[in-house]
Amino acid sequence: MTEIWNRCWRGYYYDMWFTPDQMRAWLDLTQVSPQHSMAIFVDDQIAGFALLSLEGVDGWIAGTCIDPNYRRKGLFTALMRLELDVARRLGLKRVYLEVLEQNPALKIYQSLGFTQIRQLNIYRVHKNNENSKRTMDTCPLDLIPLETYFYNRRGLFKPAWQRREGYLKRHVNTFALINSSGSAGVLFGGDKITLVLDAWSTTVVGATDVIATITKRSKTSWSLTNQPDDEITRLCNSRGVYPSAKQYEMCVELT
Repeated sequence: MTEIWNRCWRGYYYDMWFTPDQMRAWLDLTQVSPQHSMAIFVDDQIAGFALLSLEGVDGWIAGTCIDPNYRRKGLFTALMRLELDVARRLGLKRVYLEVLEQNPALKIYQSLGFTQIRQLNIYRVHKNNENSKRTMDTCPLDLIPLETYFYNRRGLFKPAWQRREGYLKRHVNTFALINSSGSAGVLFGGDKITLVLDAWSTTVVGATDVIATITKRSKTSWSLTNQPDDEITRLCNSRGVYPSAKQYEMCVELT
């Protein structure tokens, strides 16, 4: 799987290369269903794949790609049609995915019935960004149990697939923080508990607290992915911190 993944993702907009250990960890995190995922063979070699994750009546395309040697031959459209047929046979009602705004696959998804739900922003803030150096001496958010974090978050907004509760709970070494009013929170993870897994706020004040906390814990160099347009993105924009990339969350209703 690692060899197939690395070969097919060559030339993509971001480095998608995995080691075998990283691949095992990622497959466990995303809960990909191998028996319901699809591959296309050309001359006895896998030329492309689509990985499907399941959650109730929802499905998510965890990754889909065509080997650069076989692109522009119509294989991607055929692959996605097959995967959607599998989803229908499973009785799924919806299938989600995310796609970078500049990716030509966007038009293919649209032709297959996927519609754009919203824009999701990707931030990569580095130490040389002066706007990222606005920090605080104390953490404005309080440490709370993971269940309390999700209890406060429920009902406030609909998260993207990789921000869903079940997905986030599969991360190891999580560290949840929330403000006193329960209107903003942030979830860290990873070996050093500095990776930002989730961040949300329904108020301007809460967004300020979240960004200050992220900046302090991440030593002014941090990343934030799958962030919808909310108070946090508006605050970042007001400080001159703009997304390094944008993608669209898309969904197709299956009948």
